[in-house]
Amino acid sequence: MSATVTTAPSGATIHRPSTRARLMGLGSVFGKAVRDSRGTALALGILFAVIVVLTTSQIVAEFDTAAKRALMAAQLSALPAVFQGMLGEPIGIERLGGFISWRILNILPVMYGIWSIVALSGTLAGELARGSLDVVASTPVARRRLALEKVGAYLVAVAVTILILGVWTYVAANAFASLPGDEVSAGAVAGHMVLLYLMVLAPGAAAFAVAPFLGRGGAVGVGALVLFGGFVVSSYASTVSVFRSVEGASYFHMTAAHRPLAGAWDWPSVGLLAAIVGALLLVGIEVFARRDLLVPSGNRLPVPRVRLWVLGPFSRGLGERFPAALSWGALLGLFGLVIGSSSDEFVAAIAQIPQMVEMVQRIFPDADILSTGGFLQLAFFQEGIIILGLAAAFFVGGWASDEGERRLEVVLGTPIGRAAWALRSAASVQAAIAITVAVLAVALAAGTMIQGDDPLRPVIGVAVLGLYGMALAGIGLAVGGLVRPSLAGPVTLILGLGFYLWDLVGTILEWPSEILDIALNRHLGRPMIGEYDEAGMLLLGAIAVGGVILCAAGMRRRDIGR
Repeated sequence: MSATVTTAPSGATIHRPSTRARLMGLGSVFGKAVRDSRGTALALGILFAVIVVLTTSQIVAEFDTAAKRALMAAQLSALPAVFQGMLGEPIGIERLGGFISWRILNILPVMYGIWSIVALSGTLAGELARGSLDVVASTPVARRRLALEKVGAYLVAVAVTILILGVWTYVAANAFASLPGDEVSAGAVAGHMVLLYLMVLAPGAAAFAVAPFLGRGGAVGVGALVLFGGFVVSSYASTVSVFRSVEGASYFHMTAAHRPLAGAWDWPSVGLLAAIVGALLLVGIEVFARRDLLVPSGNRLPVPRVRLWVLGPFSRGLGERFPAALSWGALLGLFGLVIGSSSDEFVAAIAQIPQMVEMVQRIFPDADILSTGGFLQLAFFQEGIIILGLAAAFFVGGWASDEGERRLEVVLGTPIGRAAWALRSAASVQAAIAITVAVLAVALAAGTMIQGDDPLRPVIGVAVLGLYGMALAGIGLAVGGLVRPSLAGPVTLILGLGFYLWDLVGTILEWPSEILDIALNRHLGRPMIGEYDEAGMLLLGAIAVGGVILCAAGMRRRDIGR
């Protein structure tokens, strides 16, 4: 036997990737990351651009005279801060640019911020947990450069999204301008988009900075605290005295005076926010470059000696999600405790304005809105819907990682069937949501009792929120079982945000109730003040249970790992 050894021709050359491949293809880490995120960036940019265009057209049609605009601006500006809440102080809303800024753009940092948290918390930590980063790090690419290119690609993706939104905001504002002062300049739009860009990045940058220490799960929690904590503190600081002492730490409050579309400019605050975001991103890059490539475990509970968490798929799944469930519950509970214990200030503020009391009684004729439960319904419930949807997506994503990271193949090598595993592990997701809600309920009950009110209604209201979160999780689990696990978490997150936006935009555009009722969050009633939607609760329960059953049926029929 003989072997022949051949050598490569002396004239052989190595073809380096083209510039296009390096920027938008497989020729570099940056190019591949841009390629992977382009679909999301384009979709989010187009989605909110459509919302801006539709809302702008509706505003112009409804308020078509200067007198109507002035009356609308006066009425909205006279509302107490708690009713302005999520939209902030109305600045220059008698002009089209000011109204777009107040009614649409003020809420977008929260919507886009969730994307920022999910993306930047997993940019490095998520790939490290999956093991794919080990392969990339073994190439001649330095780790600092690897992190820079990953982060740079996400910065470009956000810039593309904001650019699409900015272009269509400029087009809509000038195309529909009908009164003097409605036109907006390109400079004003650009100035507003710079602020939006930085506000989108802020919570994600915080998550990115701590991800090397806490892992993706802990980083998501930190990012959510920065996003929702900053937003809520800024929105209700004038109503809740406890928030006033920490208002300066909110980046929403820091940049509240910079609203170029409304004619208000504050570049120093924008520069400060840019410095903070840049510093957080640099911290995350440097920590990644200097630390060993180990999956952080600081956010996990140690396994008890009784081996409680390894008794089966349910206990194992619940054990993995138990710390996160406590964290999400504590995050929401702290907010609810502060809101609930401050309701007396809200009642006192409203009682000083007889016209406002009359308006509240017209809107809620049979409800005691001037109570702790009423304040919670106004100031807590909507934010709770968004945050609980994010928590549900997080838990479902953790469930899907068992299959996505190939652990399920080992588990199914034991004497357990696919359907049995799916039923028990999916049930652990619903149990994690129940634990989150239980922690939240305790906090809300405490805040209500501090005010001397009955805590039963707020606790029932929290239970309805939990049922909504379970329904979202049920849909995600069904998709993960029937189709593929990689879609489970994103579908849950998209539906959680999509239902909220559907309700928001549909209300603005005055869609028929039959169309609006597609959103599941419209079937929750007003449980904090004792108004329940029994049919809606039955629907949510059926979706939650049915999702688990469909998940098991799908897992039994399809190939694992696809």
